[in-house]
Amino acid sequence: MPRLDHAAFETPDPDATAAFYERVFSARVVKAEGHPVMAYVGNTGFAFHEQGGPGDHIGVRVSEDERAELKERLNEAGVEWTERDHGIAKGLFFRDPDGRQLEAITYRSGADPRRP
Repeated sequence: MPRLDHAAFETPDPDATAAFYERVFSARVVKAEGHPVMAYVGNTGFAFHEQGGPGDHIGVRVSEDERAELKERLNEAGVEWTERDHGIAKGLFFRDPDGRQLEAITYRSGADPRRP
């Protein structure tokens, strides 16, 4: 079943932004080489990318089967999409009718290994 996974934002200083979330929300901050700085609040993550990254977006976690079905529905609806391999996950990026970027993300292990 799809569920909200993360909200991602580009920022000039991902570490400082994540530190703010740590102070204000007691977020658990996780840094991994080649990935955005993550701030986990409960079971939801905030991903802070350096500017020039994938752009602001909302991530929805889906299974492999759900991602395959979503590709079919997007193709049928004429919605353009791109897929990116994050190493720990694959993301299917597309835009809703109002232009908001969404990512359907599938973790290789079934769950985000950085999540608390």
